[in-house]
Amino acid sequence: MQSVLSDFVAELPPELTGALTFHLPMELLALGDAGASQSTLDRRTEVRLSEAYAAGLIDPPLYRWAVERYARAGEAALSSNAEHRRLVIAEIEPLADGLAGAAFHGLIRVGYGAWHRDAKELARGFAYLRTRRQVLSVGLCGPVSGQHDFPTPDRVAGATVFDQLNLAAGTGACLQSTSGVTVRSLAVAATNLVERNPSSFVAVHALTSFHALCELHNLLLGEPPADESITSPLSAWWKSFSIAVQACSIVVSSYAPEALAAYDGSLGPAHTIDEVVQASLRSDETHDVKVAVALRRLVAFGVLNEDEAVNVGGARLAAGQIL
Repeated sequence: MQSVLSDFVAELPPELTGALTFHLPMELLALGDAGASQSTLDRRTEVRLSEAYAAGLIDPPLYRWAVERYARAGEAALSSNAEHRRLVIAEIEPLADGLAGAAFHGLIRVGYGAWHRDAKELARGFAYLRTRRQVLSVGLCGPVSGQHDFPTPDRVAGATVFDQLNLAAGTGACLQSTSGVTVRSLAVAATNLVERNPSSFVAVHALTSFHALCELHNLLLGEPPADESITSPLSAWWKSFSIAVQACSIVVSSYAPEALAAYDGSLGPAHTIDEVVQASLRSDETHDVKVAVALRRLVAFGVLNEDEAVNVGGARLAAGQIL
């Protein structure tokens, strides 16, 4: 597939002032996969660049150094030689425990680079992970209890995702080890968060980062993830994600669940996953298309079935906003 991501957009700073991620590179790749017209791509680019310039674009400290540092890893990740790709796995393993950084957007950008076989985008994703790591592990302990030491919603209002996840990682209900965790259980955990609150920034990014990890796995190991992937050469990544999705669950479960609104079809029919993707193109909310194409990829990998994906995608379309 021909990339719709220009070097100009891809090489812009990855953040807005205030450490919010600049979404346009990922949004354009998602739109391209969804089959967006050139006029849609041009319009989104114009609008998002205008918003970004108004807010201010910035690099995290040492981000450009890190992009150069991971350029060879990005190239090697695309090698047809499995041993070359194994060396990349070893090189990036230290990034795994910090995969929640920048509200998972470093991992998500890596996932898009893996999906589109773009060495430069892989390097930029690795660099963003390196410079915005957020380690959530608090050590191994017993089962998570039903009680969480977490602020009420009114106290959390205005707190960044980074701060909320750090609070969750420090809750008295410790985060569990990965004993008994499977790829399927992680898929269910991530989709359940979106179904509980499809407007939640945390829930949506738990799902899209899970998709990103599946793409990284597929690229580096040459096959889609399966339940045994938890013990694969990428086990550090899967274990870290297992802890991160538990932290996400603590945040999302601390809010009253939304009534799961039925998708009303206002953006078009959505009875199949392809129809969910097409409906998402008619939404201007940047996360809608990203969720839709992620779900379609998870169906292709066999991680979700189509009915599950349509239900989650419909919930997201019905929500209509990200809080």
